[in-house]
Amino acid sequence: MPPKTIATIALIMLLGMSTAFCSDAGGKRRPWPKPTPPPPPSPIYTESAEPALNEEQISQMAASHNARLGEELEGALLSKDAQRREAAFVFILPELVQVDVQRLVDMVARQPRGEPRDTLRTELTRAWVARDPASAMRWMKTLSHEERRASGAAAIEFIFPQDPAEAEALADELGMASLMKERRKATRD
Repeated sequence: MPPKTIATIALIMLLGMSTAFCSDAGGKRRPWPKPTPPPPPSPIYTESAEPALNEEQISQMAASHNARLGEELEGALLSKDAQRREAAFVFILPELVQVDVQRLVDMVARQPRGEPRDTLRTELTRAWVARDPASAMRWMKTLSHEERRASGAAAIEFIFPQDPAEAEALADELGMASLMKERRKATRD
């Protein structure tokens, strides 16, 4: 049998099979079931006895909320409970940096020199640099030379892994270029 004949027979068989499948596909399909309707709304409604707060009341509550957060942070800072301190620095400090950073600046200034002040200053530096580096930089420039260097080092260590160029700019602005050289050298080693 010549090759053209085999190809012709195969083509005729394929056409016949496709016609059979197509004619079968035109039959009726079973419909999908309809989705069930949502339940009716609850007929029970009770009036709230609590009045809606006005703008002044909301601002008073916000002010007292920030004050309570500040008191809790300061209490945790002065306690020796490591878990309480960590929770305060993880949850309270970032919120205050976002809504009332001046309260934290005042809190740092109120603290006597020592470990609690250094810890609060370092944590505030990290949180503030992450949120608003320019404002944090202005605040760091108001600190004493020793505290400015410690805060600058904390800020550079925090920023360097994410953006070395920004960390270098920060170091130059604070006059800490030598720290950046040491940091780059430590990264290479």
